[in-house]
Amino acid sequence: MFTRSFHSIFKVQLAIVSILVLLISAPVRLFSEPYGMAGCGLGSMVPVWKNDIGQVLAATTNGSLSSQTFGITSGTSNCTTDGIVRADRAQEVFITYNEVPLEIETTRGNGERIQAIASLLGCPTHSNELGKLMKEKHTFIFDHSKDSESSVRSKIILSRLKAKIAEDSELKQACLY
Repeated sequence: MFTRSFHSIFKVQLAIVSILVLLISAPVRLFSEPYGMAGCGLGSMVPVWKNDIGQVLAATTNGSLSSQTFGITSGTSNCTTDGIVRADRAQEVFITYNEVPLEIETTRGNGERIQAIASLLGCPTHSNELGKLMKEKHTFIFDHSKDSESSVRSKIILSRLKAKIAEDSELKQACLY
């Protein structure tokens, strides 16, 4: 008799503790990010990589393909829940990874990277005007006389570009930069 009542009391206590654990952990799981320790990026989107070994593979994928950097910049690949990234940081990262092709397109005055930087600067409908401005001011914007590391160089290019936009009456009004 004692054993039977002990087991029933134990089962009730176990049920109560289980319910409490579920209630306490549910909000944490609701607000947790959809990725593991490897962080966001392309590797986080492979469902079978949720274990420890999978997280190593996810981190390797994110690092080798730069998908984490792209995801953070663009708000994709599980990197942000709302897609909001500081605009100036997104612009710098874009220029860092696209400097050479952007410089080539700038000599022509048009191209998809000019359209992309126009979008990042907040004036996607004025990419043609931005392309013309960048073509005219190419030597100033992409001045190679003081070469430095790419992260600093992208800031310099971006600040020169924004300075020239500020001097242009139409782009100054159109771009939100």
